[in-house]
This record gives sequence, structure tokens and C-alpha cells, in this order.
Amino acid sequence: MAGLPHFKNSTAGPGKYEPIYLNQFEVIITPPTDVSCKPGFGNNMMLEHVLKVSNLPEYAGSGSAVVVQNYKFSQRVYAPARPSQTYHQFTIDFEVNLNNSNDMYIYNALRAWADLIYDPLTGRQGLKADYANATIQVSQFNRAGLIFRDFTFSPVFIGPAKMTETALDYTSEGIYKLTVQFTADAYTETRTGQ
Repeated sequence: MAGLPHFKNSTAGPGKYEPIYLNQFEVIITPPTDVSCKPGFGNNMMLEHVLKVSNLPEYAGSGSAVVVQNYKFSQRVYAPARPSQTYHQFTIDFEVNLNNSNDMYIYNALRAWADLIYDPLTGRQGLKADYANATIQVSQFNRAGLIFRDFTFSPVFIGPAKMTETALDYTSEGIYKLTVQFTADAYTETRTGQ
């Protein structure tokens, strides 16, 4: 009769291996030069308002697409000859505050960045050299602060989806949260042990 699992039979338990906590991360946004002077970008203020980051890359190029070959009624499947996409899109959720000047500085800073692409108030359109001259770094670390996984997205810009719609509600007690989608042409990933 096989024995029941025991603490001593585990590698992770006696080895005191640490789990990955999903709230141990940091986001550093280096915006385009034209908007870097906005109050929301100063002193890494964005980090103070980040709630979550969604859709970080896992297995690049391993989309759901496959290539199928047939031999009578039997099939063979293969990875495709090219990835379905090489850019990456992810979202960051922010909480929005007002400062002492009644400025919703996080929203205004991100809106200024989005306006570099297309300003709906003036009709001005920007060049990619201006709106994508930015970097976003997302680092995961353990409880001691040692980074084990780091993503750097660059060049990166806001979009293509618009920022989250504002839904005002007299019965709500919630804080305004802003979900912003970012698109990066490329990224680097560094992992301990890769």
C-alpha cells in the first residue's frame, strides 16, 4: 500500500520554496518626452495609483492557430510557419485622485499621452516617433524584494482602445478607476533561471 503524501516527501516544503504572490510587483512608466512634464508622471506618481496589470506575455507565438495536414481521415497538427502576431497588448488599471489644485493628474497625464496620437479637441495627429517614444517596465519580485521576472515594453503607446468609459452613478460609493490598454512593438523578458 502506497503511503500518503507527507511534508518530508515534498521538495518545495522542506526546501522552504516561496510561492509567487501576485501582489508583489512594480510598474515604472517612462512616458514620451512631450508629456513627461505632466504632474502624473513626476516622481513616478503612476506607480502609486496602479491597481493591476493584465495580459502580460506568457508563451509568445503559441497562439491557438495550428496548421493541419490530412491523410485520409487522419490528421496531423503543427505549429504555424509564422506567429500570429509579434506585438503585444496589455492593460494597466489605475485609481484616480485629485491633487490640491483639483487636478486629476493621473487621468490628465495619460490623456495627454493619448492626445499625442490624436487630439479630439483640435484634430491634430501625431507621429509614432512622438507618441511611442516610451517604455513601461513591469517587475515581479519575492517578499524580500528580489526580482525574478522583469518585462520591458518599448516602443509602447496608449491604445488602440480608448480609455475606460466614465460611468457616473448616484448610488455608487466607488473610486474612479481607469483601465488603459497599451500596445508594444517589442518587449524583453528577463527571468531568473531562464
